[in-house]
Amino acid sequence: MNTTTHNPLLCVESLNFKVNDLEILRDINLSINDKEFVCIVGASGCGKTTLLRMMAGLLSPTRGHVSYRGQQVVGPHREIAVVFQDYAKALLPWRTVAGNVSLALEGCDVPAVERPQRIHDLLCKVGLEDRAEAFPVQLSGGMQQRLQIARCLAQSPQLLLMDEPFGALDAMTRQTLQDEVTRLCRDSGVTVVFITHDLEEAIYLGDRVISMEKMPGKIGETLVIDLPRPRDQLTTRENTKFLAYRHQLFKLLPSGH
Repeated sequence: MNTTTHNPLLCVESLNFKVNDLEILRDINLSINDKEFVCIVGASGCGKTTLLRMMAGLLSPTRGHVSYRGQQVVGPHREIAVVFQDYAKALLPWRTVAGNVSLALEGCDVPAVERPQRIHDLLCKVGLEDRAEAFPVQLSGGMQQRLQIARCLAQSPQLLLMDEPFGALDAMTRQTLQDEVTRLCRDSGVTVVFITHDLEEAIYLGDRVISMEKMPGKIGETLVIDLPRPRDQLTTRENTKFLAYRHQLFKLLPSGH
């Protein structure tokens, strides 16, 4: 994908964030381009999640700003959706699978008569079409995360912010969802910012991987990932370029990732 443009979708400029006297983020500058898949990695405590929440308009910076399509982000935006790591808390337990997806459609004022077909189509995309009447507690962790992704896609976002969405899942489920998210984002044309502490996951998914330093959090190095798509869990991870990227990132993040 093209990673340079004069009109990025999202810009973070001179962003700083403090809590009392504790400096969390310092002088963050980065841009996210349309239809790009950008992964952000860094040690625990470097401010990755804080940065993502500012991109979503859920937190306000102490200094600097975030802009989306040239307009400053001052609160949640309908074109920006967030997939949280804790899928169990993100879902409404008293609503069925279909009801959770419907929540996003209701928020977007989609007419009630149109919702059933939209819900069915979205559940088919994430492989939950046969669980529409189940409740979240009746789903596995992977299914719950699929449901959260379907609910986010229901609002037809242009930018999808994902905060370590697969961190609590087993290895096989994680790999399956990595491929599903890649396919869904490609098919929908959505731009993705993906937070992870897993270096291999970042390389596998990303067009770019941005590393963060900590204490306070700031941008470190950026790697442009030159690996062909579609990617494969076996052959891509055995590619010599993949291994070289991993070694490079590992040197940048020697501990705590």
